[in-house]
Amino acid sequence: MPTILVIEDESLLRAEVAEWLMFEGYTAITAEDGVAGVEKALQHLPDLIVCDILMPRLDGYDVLLEIRSNSKTADIPFVFLTARAAHEDIRAGMNLGADDYLTKPFTRVDLLQAIKSRLEITAARRLKIKDEIEDLRTELAKEQEQRLIKGKLVGMFSHDFRNPLATILSSISLLRDYADRMDDKRRLAHMNRVDASVRQLLHMLDDMLIITQMESGRLEFKPELLGVEQFLQHIIEEFQIIHDETHTFRVESRFSDPMMADPRLLRQIAANLISNAVKYSPAGSEVDITLGFHQGQFAFSVEDHGIGIPEKDQAELFGVFHRGSNVGDVSGTGLGLAIVKQAVELHNGTLHVESEIGRGTKITVLIPIFIYNGSRLID
Repeated sequence: MPTILVIEDESLLRAEVAEWLMFEGYTAITAEDGVAGVEKALQHLPDLIVCDILMPRLDGYDVLLEIRSNSKTADIPFVFLTARAAHEDIRAGMNLGADDYLTKPFTRVDLLQAIKSRLEITAARRLKIKDEIEDLRTELAKEQEQRLIKGKLVGMFSHDFRNPLATILSSISLLRDYADRMDDKRRLAHMNRVDASVRQLLHMLDDMLIITQMESGRLEFKPELLGVEQFLQHIIEEFQIIHDETHTFRVESRFSDPMMADPRLLRQIAANLISNAVKYSPAGSEVDITLGFHQGQFAFSVEDHGIGIPEKDQAELFGVFHRGSNVGDVSGTGLGLAIVKQAVELHNGTLHVESEIGRGTKITVLIPIFIYNGSRLID
C-alpha cells in the first residue's frame, strides 16, 4: 500500500489522521513540524504528503518549497491541511505547487477521498508517460525517417526536463524570498542545486542531439589532449551535488596522465554510466567509480549495488531504446547506453559488463591511449 507522510504540529490530530490512514491500509509516517517533515520526506520518499501550514520552525509553504526544490521529492503529491480558508491562502499554496487543499475541520471521509483521488491522478499520469514511451519505442522500430525520430525525442525529453526545472525554480524562489533566513551552507546548497540542474539539462539536450546525429551517421569525433582525471572529477561532483542525500560516491583514481579524447563524448560516457548507477540502485547505497590502467589502456568503471541486469537482456543492453526487463516503474528512455557504446567505439574502445540480479552492475570502459596526428589516432 502507498506510504503517506503526515506533517502536523497538533499531536492529537496528527495521531488521529495516522490512525485513519492505517485503518485504510496505508503506511503512515508522521512528523511534528516542518523541519522534521522535510527530513522524513527525503528519508522515506512517500507516495503522498499531507501537511499543515501554520507550524513552528518551518511553515507549510516553506516545506512545500523544500520538497519541490529537490529532484528526489519534486514529483510527490502534496495536500495542505489548514484552518486558513481564505481564497488568497488557497491560491498561494496552489501557486507554490500544492496539489490539493483541505480546510479544518475536515472529516475522515474528506481526507481519505482527497488522498485516494490524488494518488489515482498521479498513477494515471505516470502510466500515461510510461505508455507514451512504450508507444514511442514501437513507432521508432517501424519508422526510419529522421524527422519523426527528432519529433518524438523532443516529446520524450520534455518529461525528463521537469524535475531539474522544478529544482531550479524552487531553489531560486527560496533564495529570493528567504535567503536572509538561511545560513551560508544552506544558501550555497541551493545555488549548487541550481548549477547542477542546469548542467543536467544541458546533458539531456546533448543526449538528444547525439542520438539524432547517430541516426543520421553524422556523429563527429573531435579528440583533444585532455586531463582526464580532473575532467571526470568535475562530472562526478555534479552528481554528488544533486544526489548527496541519497547516494555516496566513492572514487578511486590511479590515472593522472593526459590523453587524447573527445571531451563531449567522454562526458556522455561518464554521465550516462553514473546516472544509470544512481537510477537503478536504492537510496543509501554506494556508487563506486574507478580510473586506472588495464593492459596499457585507460580503464573507467562505474559499479552500483542495485537491481542488476538479467542475463537475457545483456546482449541487447546497448541497443537504442532497450531497457532491462526488471526495471519496473523506474523511468528512463533507453538511450543512455546506446550513446555510451557509440562514444566508446569512436575512441576505438571496448565495453565490459558484469552484473548479478539483486547485487548490482559494473560497467567498465577501456580506451586505448593514443596520440592524434590531426586526422587519425596512432599508437
